[in-house]
Amino acid sequence: MKKIILISCASKKINQKTLAQDLYISALFQKNLQYAKSLNPDKIFILSAKYGLLKLDEEVEPYDKTLNKIRSCEIKEWANSVLSQLQKVVDLNKDEFVFLAGNNYRKFLLPGIKNYKIPMLGLGIGKQLKWLKENIKVSKICHTIHQWFNGMKKHSFPFNEQEIPKNGIYILFEKGELAYSTNRIVRIGTHTGNNKLRSRLKEHFVNENKDRSIFRKNIGRALLNKDKDPFLKQWEIDLTTKKAKELHSNSIDLTKQKEIEKRITKYIRDNFSFVVFQIDNKDKRLELESKIISTVSLCDECKPSPNWLGSFSPKEKIRKSGLWLVNKLCKTPLSEKDLKELKNILENKNTWDGSFVI
Repeated sequence: MKKIILISCASKKINQKTLAQDLYISALFQKNLQYAKSLNPDKIFILSAKYGLLKLDEEVEPYDKTLNKIRSCEIKEWANSVLSQLQKVVDLNKDEFVFLAGNNYRKFLLPGIKNYKIPMLGLGIGKQLKWLKENIKVSKICHTIHQWFNGMKKHSFPFNEQEIPKNGIYILFEKGELAYSTNRIVRIGTHTGNNKLRSRLKEHFVNENKDRSIFRKNIGRALLNKDKDPFLKQWEIDLTTKKAKELHSNSIDLTKQKEIEKRITKYIRDNFSFVVFQIDNKDKRLELESKIISTVSLCDECKPSPNWLGSFSPKEKIRKSGLWLVNKLCKTPLSEKDLKELKNILENKNTWDGSFVI
């Protein structure tokens, strides 16, 4: 599946022949194009009221025509022509289309396209500009942290415990998952107790107890759901407390549960690697964890592959976010100030307010 972005033309143009991407000079078109490029799509086309489908590097003359001033039957005729142009260069049934275009430029195209998204549906021009500004920033920051984290020392099982700080944040990567031409971040995590980072990672990679690791529980959910295994209902039961054990132990196939735990262990050890960085202050640790999660979750570029195991999760938030997480997905992302602070942390430079030690 390829990602195709369609941007509608604009009335404000320069008065000379030029490349299509340089012809339209309205603020909305420029932001749409900037956002489109930040997604690293396979193709970007401009929907032109006069020329139909335009490549960005196609030379065109300026013109004075818009779909907003012609009859519906003429717009439909224009749309049929554009669909004919599109089907020569993309797959209308398999490719994913992202519309950065007004209603008149998309309404008669949509019936001919199977997979599409309209990220700014229902927003006025002012709100579109605000949305684009925020999302362009998120995408850039997300790209940056992917590069930083992928450049750090990676750990996989069996990992040397002495190379893991006692307090900090871990970033997980999963085999086969890519973003920005590098390994895609699939989970961000930390711990609340003091000096518990190593034990937290052991709960994921070593200890076979899904009630002590929501990450393990979510992997199990996806595996069972993928197999349409009715044991999923038993898997959901938490046996952490003594009362829960008394109530449910006899109703759970513990032999099957152990088998699933071993299967999860193998999947995690075979498919996941991680990087870690030290932060001793609990509040700062939790704050940065939340902001990194939201940055990756809110970024349109960081989407899972078609074969990602998480796509079989019964948890909608996991399927939609592409992360093995259900919390902190849509809170405050990293700001440019946060990014500078994170850089200093990764470079072991403490420029924060001095209340913690790196």
